[in-house]
Formats: sequence, C-alpha cells, structure tokens
Amino acid sequence: MKYRHVFWAFILIAVGVLFMLNNFGVLEFGFRTLWSLWPLILILWGISILPIKDVIKIIALVAVLVFTVIFFNRISERSSWFHFRNFQGFNNQNWDDEEDSTSTYNYQPQNLSVPFDSTMVKGELKLEAAAGNFNLEGITSDFLSFNKTGDIGNYSLTTTNENNRKNISLSLEKSGVRHSVNENKVEIKLSDKPSWNLDFDIGAAEILMDLRDYKIDTTNIDAGASSIDIKIGDKNPLTVMTFNAGASSIKVEVPKESACQIKSESFMISKEFDGFTKKGDGIYQTANFATGKNKVFLTIKTAISKIEIIRY
Repeated sequence: MKYRHVFWAFILIAVGVLFMLNNFGVLEFGFRTLWSLWPLILILWGISILPIKDVIKIIALVAVLVFTVIFFNRISERSSWFHFRNFQGFNNQNWDDEEDSTSTYNYQPQNLSVPFDSTMVKGELKLEAAAGNFNLEGITSDFLSFNKTGDIGNYSLTTTNENNRKNISLSLEKSGVRHSVNENKVEIKLSDKPSWNLDFDIGAAEILMDLRDYKIDTTNIDAGASSIDIKIGDKNPLTVMTFNAGASSIKVEVPKESACQIKSESFMISKEFDGFTKKGDGIYQTANFATGKNKVFLTIKTAISKIEIIRY
C-alpha cells in the first residue's frame, strides 16, 4: 500500500488519540488546540511527497508527532490550551495543587478605557494577543472602551499622542497567562469621531468586526489559524485592508456602492469573489471600480484558506 493512500488515515488516528488522552485526563486538548496546529498539516503533507521509501516516511511522521507533543509539554507555561496534567497517582491533592499554583493571578473581568480627546482626529489601535474571541463593534463616548472576560490573564493598555493622532496599544500581559485557558473573550468599542488605523496581531482566534460605524483608513490583520468576519462601511472615501493568515476562514462584506479591488497572493484556497472581474494575476475588481465614490482595497495573503468577499 502506498504511503499517500494512508496519509490522512494517520492524521485522523493521531487526532483521535489526542482527543482520547484529553478524555482520560492525561493532557488537555480541544478543537482550539487542533486549529492552532494547522502547520503540522503542511509538514506531514511535505513528508508524504518526499521521494523516499514509505517506511522512512512513516517513521518521520511518527517522529514529528512525538516531537510536537514533547514540544508543547515543554512550553506549557506559555501554552494556552495544551499541556500534560500532573497525573502522578491521579489523586485530588495533585489537582488542588495545580489550581493553587495559578491562584496568584487575577482572572476577573477587565474593563479599560481611553477618555475622549477632541484634539485627536486620528486613532491607531494595535492589539497583540495569543488567541480567543475578539469582537469589535459599536460606538463609545470614550475614545476607546475595552472589556475582557475569561481566565487568560490581564491586558495592558498604553497611549501616546502624536500630531493629532492617538496611538493605543493593547497587549496581553505575559506573566498572567495560565497553563489552562478556558476562555478569552474581548469586546472593543471605538469612537466614531476620528479616522482609524487598526493593527491586529493574533494567533488562533475568532475575529468579528462590524466597522460600519467607523471611518477606517487602514486595517492590518496578522493571524494564524483564525476565523475572520469583517463588515466594512462607507464612511471613508478610501479604506485599505491587508490580511496575512495561515489556514483561515476570511469573510469580508463590502457595500455594493463602494468600488473594490482584491489582490490575492494566496495558494491552495477556496475563494468566492461574487461581483468581481479578474483583471490580472491575482487582481479582481468590481464593475464600478473606476467610478465608485468610495474605494476599498483588499490584499489577502493566505495559505490553505477559505476566502469569501460579499457585496451587500
């Protein structure tokens, strides 16, 4: 039997074993962990097409899987979803000790805000986080309001003012990350007065953005294996968005009245660009691109992803 015929069988078996170990309490493993391990598919796929004997390929596959488990165990203090439990004897004392070891952190809901400043006509928001659910929508009377729930730890907020632009940075405090994270839910609201530049650097995440209330100049999203759902408004004459993502699902909704151009630098993707005409290598435009009052430029750089651009 050829190795390529059993490649996906090995993948399914390996994933099944990890879920079984989770059920028996040996390690913590869930669908979010699986989603964050998408690069393994590329590695194993690469092994499957190497011009070497099938026996060597199987040995290499097993070695990669074993190395991955050991690696995640070694960095468990930085991992949100994957670590071996202290299961010596499986007694209750060990479980209590594990909980006590994280009790010094503050996992209460966190609310942060930046007071409104009418002299600031532009806003720049930089968000750095490991993973979780991120929701950006709604108007606040502040310049920015931030709400976090979950047990991942606290975020730090810093602001600076520069040439009538307020720079806001939100980042997860590394010292507050737990070994085992059940939830990291973030809700952000912005003022609709300034124009905004958004810069999100996130690992495996679910990102929901309803930007119809805001004037968006630029948006840059750098993500791993994520689900990204964005709805763009028509309050700005020019909006530029860039996506750098791994194995992700990306959905962007653009107003029909806005002219839109897509530059896709992606491979092995499933794409739906309804209402767009291909103009060149990786370039797609709407019929009203030359005449549209508002213009939206989308640059998408992904691998093994689903991309959907919808006109609404």
